[in-house]
Amino acid sequence: MPLSPNVSAMRASEALSPALITQTVVVADPDGLHLRRCLAVINALRQYHARVTIRMKSQVEDAASMLGLMSLAAVQGTELLLSATGPTAKEAVEAVAAVLTDHATQIAADQ
Repeated sequence: MPLSPNVSAMRASEALSPALITQTVVVADPDGLHLRRCLAVINALRQYHARVTIRMKSQVEDAASMLGLMSLAAVQGTELLLSATGPTAKEAVEAVAAVLTDHATQIAADQ
């Protein structure tokens, strides 16, 4: 039995639209989400084809925006929700999560 045109169109559009990838992280850096850590997030995203947002409570910011990231003013222990869409969304979220949760990593600008 063939699918109705509306169902076929919906399935086709679902295949074209990327899935939303989400991950909750906790800011590990004792200095919180400071300038250099924000720069590390932005640099980590440069190699991916994904749109990543970071939510803190009701505030949602583009993870590729320095001003947006700084406006979060997230301190150590703050819980953030990462969300991404795009062909490399999963990898982009993993990269941002790694930057935010690893307080031991030296940020390139610190050296």
